[in-house]
Amino acid sequence: MTRTRLWLIVVFALVTGCSGEKSEPEQEAQTFHEVMKDEVDTRADIVWGVGNAAIGERGGVDPTKMTDADWAKLADGATSLQQAALKIATMDPIVLTRPGVKILDEDEPLGDKSVDVQARLSANTERVHDMANALAVHAGDIASAAEEHDAARAGELIDALDGVCEGCHVEFWYPSQRALIDRIRDEG
Repeated sequence: MTRTRLWLIVVFALVTGCSGEKSEPEQEAQTFHEVMKDEVDTRADIVWGVGNAAIGERGGVDPTKMTDADWAKLADGATSLQQAALKIATMDPIVLTRPGVKILDEDEPLGDKSVDVQARLSANTERVHDMANALAVHAGDIASAAEEHDAARAGELIDALDGVCEGCHVEFWYPSQRALIDRIRDEG
């Protein structure tokens, strides 16, 4: 945390604490699952949607298929994806779900259980934060490429986004499926 940011937090705490006004009740923190499902996934879908609609004959983004509105939508989607990834990068502690909430595929034969995912997240918090920061940087790079209307760079980054996401998923969310994923990749 930078000194400036820390200073602002201290000043805010002093001002609000000394004002005599009652503060609003603290909002319950989002869970990892909520941020992933409601923010990361939906924002990544925006990025992929724009990219998929503009795929060229040789792959990548065909700039002739992109309008100014498409570039703006890509930049906004990537920026909001970056912000969602940064939420995960600062979670402490990392709470996977609220009590009673199941994760995707939990009841499927190869699905991992919430308790197991939570154990992996808790045991490797620094790694989770590192991977979330890597996603944030990647999303920021996509936003920059979109703002510059750099189709070649945007295409490469959008294409690589799946691997950034999948690396974390295979490590934390469904490592029991790693052998199956590796086999499918080898056959492809």
